[in-house]
Amino acid sequence: MKKIIKIFLLSLVLICGVGSWSHAKTIDIEELIDTFQKATDLQKNQILQDNTGKEISASGIVANAGEYDFFDITNDIKGIYYQLETEQQKTKNGTPYQVRFLFKDKESVKDLDKGQNVTKDGKIIRILDERLQISLWLFCGDLTEKEQKLLK
Repeated sequence: MKKIIKIFLLSLVLICGVGSWSHAKTIDIEELIDTFQKATDLQKNQILQDNTGKEISASGIVANAGEYDFFDITNDIKGIYYQLETEQQKTKNGTPYQVRFLFKDKESVKDLDKGQNVTKDGKIIRILDERLQISLWLFCGDLTEKEQKLLK
């Protein structure tokens, strides 16, 4: 009987530990936006460095979708992607922000309509303070090494 209780308690500790570990890896989009908005330029650089490449789920109402060209003059790299912009939203603390999703293929955005609610998962590639709002850029898909350089 004591063995069963020990096994049960050990299992409970492991389950709670794994549960809190997975919770720690989840990024709260509103908390990230609010923290970024209040940060100094040095702190913003650190927040971006700490979160670039992390997977996050975001949602919003489609404002527009279109082609977006990137060109990195340092590495002479070019890429064409498809951007999905959402309408401006506000965090619970009132910080205005917009989510921009980037896709490799046109098929991912061609059937979306303005006003449609979307939820997508993507990797953080940029967080920009545009003074009137924070812009969160997410890349939906696998990033190659070339694309990581291009989208910096």
